[in-house]
Amino acid sequence: MHSAPSSPTDTAQVEWILGNLRWLLIVAMALAAALNPGAWEASEIAFIALLLLTGFYNFLVLLALVFVRSPLPLPAITLAGDTLITLSFIAITGGLNSPLLFFAFLPILTAALRINWWAGELVTFGLIGGLILWEGIQRKEGIAFTSALTQGSVLALGALLAGMIGDRLKRQILQELHTREAAQRRLLTQALQQLQGIFELATAMGQMRRVEEILHAALEVSENLFRGSGHPAPPMFIALLDPEGLRVAAARRLPPRDERTRLPGLAGAIREALESGEATVCSQPAQDPELGRLVITRIAQAAIVLPLGIGPERYGVMVIGSPDPQAFTSERRELLRIIAVQASIALQNALLYHTLQREKERLVEVEEEARRRLARELHDGPTQSVAALAIRLNFLQKLFQHRPDQLPIELEKTEQMARQAVQELRQFLFRLRPLILESQGLVAALTHLAERIQETEPFAIHAEVDPAVDQALDPNAKGLVFSIIEEALNNARKHAEPQNVWIRAQIEGDQLIVSVEDDGHGFDPQAVWADYSRRGSMGMLHMMERAKLLQGEFHIESAPGQGTRVRLRVPLPSAALDIKPSAQGEAQ
Repeated sequence: MHSAPSSPTDTAQVEWILGNLRWLLIVAMALAAALNPGAWEASEIAFIALLLLTGFYNFLVLLALVFVRSPLPLPAITLAGDTLITLSFIAITGGLNSPLLFFAFLPILTAALRINWWAGELVTFGLIGGLILWEGIQRKEGIAFTSALTQGSVLALGALLAGMIGDRLKRQILQELHTREAAQRRLLTQALQQLQGIFELATAMGQMRRVEEILHAALEVSENLFRGSGHPAPPMFIALLDPEGLRVAAARRLPPRDERTRLPGLAGAIREALESGEATVCSQPAQDPELGRLVITRIAQAAIVLPLGIGPERYGVMVIGSPDPQAFTSERRELLRIIAVQASIALQNALLYHTLQREKERLVEVEEEARRRLARELHDGPTQSVAALAIRLNFLQKLFQHRPDQLPIELEKTEQMARQAVQELRQFLFRLRPLILESQGLVAALTHLAERIQETEPFAIHAEVDPAVDQALDPNAKGLVFSIIEEALNNARKHAEPQNVWIRAQIEGDQLIVSVEDDGHGFDPQAVWADYSRRGSMGMLHMMERAKLLQGEFHIESAPGQGTRVRLRVPLPSAALDIKPSAQGEAQ
């Protein structure tokens, strides 16, 4: 019979065990000597010295185990040391008649268990031979070979039995170790496959843009965690939040009735997971106030609820129910948490992508509307004036040929038409992007806008703008506020026929309050909104979109015959809250 070689780790563990046994042996012999000192034929000094030597030897062995990393034949060294120490203790306490003779089994058994039965027999022969030699040196009379043979036979038989039992134990231990090693390898392979699946999930989810794909990918990887566990893969689903609660958006092995069930998310494990942002394990899901509504919880002995979300934002939950009460181990919970985090990141990216797509489409629509508006304004304004000038010049050419005396008067009229065309072009360019807004600020730009409009319109514009507004808004915000006021003025100019228009802008607390009010005809806002999709102009929609970019509130108050008021509330950044409102300036 041959035993498999031991690994360095196993050898070190065995040596630690034997080192502790040596300390016990030293203590046992010291106590025995103290309790019955007259029973042994040994000098007290020699016995104490041997005990100290044994302790020092064991201390060196343990130090070697801790600090020596180079390969040493430590089992052979310690076996030889144990044999010499045992032989010395037996020799000085009576030889073959020593009461410590049974301690000879220590090196014999360790040799038989470490190596094989024949190693135990060799140690036995060495001990008996050494004791016979010691008896021959100490005694002048003849040696009791019969006693030596008897005791040697007992020790040899013990070594043989120990070797046979040791071989069987080693085979069983090695078989168990191989079984454990194979199980550990399977677990390691499974863990590596799971981690590989999670890594592939994270890579794939980073490229997914559809929410359904993300949810089904997360369930697929979660399902793989339960394969090979001895139980069928448990039912699982992902429910997303909407205004009416939680709606099942993706599921595996879920009954149709459960797929149609809506969960409020206001109680039980679901609420706890949503509020804490941590996975929640429910040991009795059938008794949960919300999970208990599902058919699958009747057979589930455990369930886990994993929140989906980033930071304080929540998208929904992933719920898994299992008939195995021990299904959600700490390792599996951690892997499921990682899957939920990756799914949350992918959901956030998908939602951001769709938001950006909608914003892109909106900007394209705004740009197209701006182009259409620009074309209309060019056609109705400067283009008409330039066309009129061209006709006028043709008329002047004919007038010069037939009635040159009327030419000065007509040239003066033509000059007035040219000046009006230039004025219209300047107003048009100012509305596109007023340079004064960038150089002098919102107050100056609004004053200039009022002056330009009053040059061509019959109504009066009264501007009451707090100069502190320029300090409270950044350049982009100033441009958006200016565009809203300009659009409101254009609507009043085109549709209201007012006598007066009031522009007000002031800081109240942590908000900027802007209003454009006229005393014109007024209109019914609800009727306009109801028919807005068929209107050619989208000015009101543009004002609302610019207010949304400012994170502000936009309202229109009007009624037939009662004028119109456009109101805008814009939250100011924290840095602007230290600015104190100044005395309002008025421009007529």
